[in-house]
Amino acid sequence: MGAEIKIYQSLWKNLLLVICCVIFAIGAIFIIADDSCKIMTKVCGGWLGVIFFGGGGLFICVTTFYNSIRHIPYLILYKDRVEIYVQFKGTYKVVKFEDVKFFRLIKMHHVKYIAIEYKTKYISQKMESPETSNFIKKLMVFNLQLIGSIEAILVSNLTMRGNEICDMLNERIKNESRLF
Repeated sequence: MGAEIKIYQSLWKNLLLVICCVIFAIGAIFIIADDSCKIMTKVCGGWLGVIFFGGGGLFICVTTFYNSIRHIPYLILYKDRVEIYVQFKGTYKVVKFEDVKFFRLIKMHHVKYIAIEYKTKYISQKMESPETSNFIKKLMVFNLQLIGSIEAILVSNLTMRGNEICDMLNERIKNESRLF
């Protein structure tokens, strides 16, 4: 097993998302241009649609091409950890295998995630830490109730299949636990 594996966002899957956003934004423009629509329909269906879908499509397009041009991987798998790229910070969030029980593949509304099943000790440390904001604590509790885990990794738009990534992560956890 190699020292590190880099997994990138799929350019084609993200391009499909951009195309869908553009189609909805064009539909919203037609609502704005239609003289028979009421003002509330123009505001809610038109302007908000243009802002949401146009802005969302533009954001996805820009970040995808930026990450592609700069060769920034979304996930980097090491022997003892996995690093997840955080777009807004421009840094990686480190998940150490010593803090994780296992990973599992979940599907919510046709979107695949890998749920990170942290050890109880790590969860309690994270919840009691003064560095963790109240918003993040509430978000972790919400995730715990919704998916049974405090954190998950989006894998629907990556160049590698989610179940293969999950299997690799679990294999690396087994190898990590053999060392101790």
